[in-house]
Amino acid sequence: MVKNELGNNRSNGSNEYKNFASNTFYSFLIYYGSLFFMFVNSFLLARLISDESWGFLILAQSYITIIVIITSLLPPGLNYALNYYIPRYIVLKQGSKIKSLIKNAIITKLAFLIPVFIISILFIIFFANIFAINLEENISLLFILSPLIFINSFNFILDAINRGFSRFKFLFFLILIKNAIHISPLFFYFIFEYSISTEIIAFIVMICNVIPFLANFLFILKKILKIKTLEDEKESFKKDFKKTFNYGSHIGFSDLIERIWKESQIQGIGIFDSTEAVTGFNIGLKYKAIGLTTVTSFNFPLLTSYTSLDTKENFDQINKMYRITLKVTLFLLLIISGVLFFSVDFLLDAVYLEDRLIYSSFLRLLLLASIFKILQYFVRTLLYGRHNVKSALVLKVIYMTYSFPLFFVGLIYFGVEGAIFLGLIIGNIISSVIQIVATYKIGNIKLNIKQLIFQYLTFIIPLVITMILEVMIFKQVSKELLLNFGLTLIKNFDFLSISSFIILFILMNLVLKTVRSSDIKYFESLLKKNRFLDKTLIKGLNILKKFTRD
Repeated sequence: MVKNELGNNRSNGSNEYKNFASNTFYSFLIYYGSLFFMFVNSFLLARLISDESWGFLILAQSYITIIVIITSLLPPGLNYALNYYIPRYIVLKQGSKIKSLIKNAIITKLAFLIPVFIISILFIIFFANIFAINLEENISLLFILSPLIFINSFNFILDAINRGFSRFKFLFFLILIKNAIHISPLFFYFIFEYSISTEIIAFIVMICNVIPFLANFLFILKKILKIKTLEDEKESFKKDFKKTFNYGSHIGFSDLIERIWKESQIQGIGIFDSTEAVTGFNIGLKYKAIGLTTVTSFNFPLLTSYTSLDTKENFDQINKMYRITLKVTLFLLLIISGVLFFSVDFLLDAVYLEDRLIYSSFLRLLLLASIFKILQYFVRTLLYGRHNVKSALVLKVIYMTYSFPLFFVGLIYFGVEGAIFLGLIIGNIISSVIQIVATYKIGNIKLNIKQLIFQYLTFIIPLVITMILEVMIFKQVSKELLLNFGLTLIKNFDFLSISSFIILFILMNLVLKTVRSSDIKYFESLLKKNRFLDKTLIKGLNILKKFTRD
């Protein structure tokens, strides 16, 4: 009997890992696909409008985002509650509860969203003079982008439903549609060298969000109608609302803090520095996302898996999944961040034009800040999946008590670089220490602290050595070699520094054995070798395995 139970646990755990692998693959495509299209969009905008106009567009979108953040609190954390309960009901085979939960969630969201949307439009109309302080004569951007208040707010619910059903592939398809509609007209203006106003760009942004939104809504509606229900199994509206509120309210406030924190950085730089600095900082935020996406791509697949495993009370699998996923993800984040660190000038020149090389320090500092944020994501997802949402909110509040003042002290006295260093780098380092304690005390998972420190050393030591070599030799030699071969378009591609970092990083990992071949093999053993998706993942893991040993 005991053996059968153990066998079932292993089988359930293995199936959940396979589901996690598939979801993560498409989650990677969603995030990295979005980043790819974002840089294509940035490439076009950099050549179509000035930094000042771009800054106004960013500020207008930021105002809309702030309103969307407010609507996400009404009701708080509803999307996370859907991410938690839908996989749970699927495991328990309670289709009636799934249908009533989704229906009641949509009704609840609309009941809050419609009044807020109307009030927001009226607020923009009656207080246009306040917005004009930063936007000057570009107030029309807010009216053009205003439909995004409804669309983006409601999309939180629709996307959460898709993730609950593990429909990550469909979400990736929506990303392709959205960006095809977004980039095509900009590319037309670029090719034919037509002038374009920020108002037209804002209109394109609005349209490219409307069409995928409608497709998403129709898909969800079709999905709901197909679910067979039993009347006696349905949950009442009151019970569903109470359940989602109890789970989602803490997450909603935590999410609100995170979003306001990001937007306050942009708005603060706009007030204490310049519109051009806003553009540079925004470019930096997008650039650091290339590496950080390695981490965020795991968030929702992990949440779905943790929820399923927690429902089955399979805590050993949760523990193992957490530790190995953290180790492998940090490995990927560090090597990608190192390559990006020495590719800053190349990207700024290739995508944003050479004039924007003045922002290179922003990008490098933000990259360094991002590598110390990984534990925040992992601890938060673990706590959400195990229904310990109160602790996640407490950790976020603690983080803001020192990061917020550090950022603005740095901004006021030392400029944008000082703000990033004090508020984001130092703030995230302090947070990492707190998250390690939380992982053990709250999550009941003991991390190997020595191994974690060694992993960071495999990044820091190669980075410092390569930076010294870059200043002394590599940068100038790389540039001269490329110019001698007539490759002027990539003259800022410092291939010697990038190669040096990668070699040193791999050697450090082999010496310190931070990520072992057994860790990679463990992932491989959970995949089905006859599926195309899993074959692709296995090929990537085999490449990664060459950089490790036991």
